[in-house]
Amino acid sequence: MELLKKKSGFEDAFFVIIVLFTIAIFLLILHKAWVSTRAPMETAINSALPNSSVNVTKTFNSVTGTIKLASNLLPFILIGLFMFVFIGTAIYFNHPIMIFVGIIILGIAILLGVVYSNIYHQISASDTFSSSNSELQLQEQFMKFLPFIVLLIFVAITGAIIYLRQGAGGGGL
Repeated sequence: MELLKKKSGFEDAFFVIIVLFTIAIFLLILHKAWVSTRAPMETAINSALPNSSVNVTKTFNSVTGTIKLASNLLPFILIGLFMFVFIGTAIYFNHPIMIFVGIIILGIAILLGVVYSNIYHQISASDTFSSSNSELQLQEQFMKFLPFIVLLIFVAITGAIIYLRQGAGGGGL
């Protein structure tokens, strides 16, 4: 029953950053694996089913488009995850001293964002993944500016919480 009483807070931003990094790396590896196996698989299916009415090339093109579309949905995943953090933090942010805790956690989250951004850049710039990375441009830009995105989201969450608390009497904190 104790697990149900835990309040969410700014520390959930670490979860968001780790999930975003994991999704970005997964999509990069998925795209590379698909590009590497597509041509041999298409040849094998066409030779195994020579008189088939199935258009294998059209099907494989739609799979490639879906992988690229999943990469373009990364900003929406970020918005959804940070709304999760916002709702939890709004409940947690009861005392003005929590602003200092939030600032410390913000610093750690930005540092974590810098580390994950650099790791992603090193992986995506390697010879193995450079062609996949060039096709997933939005994801590459997104991961490049991850620390700035984290900072802006934290500022937006804090500003929204302060604004929403003004009606409760007091200075909004």
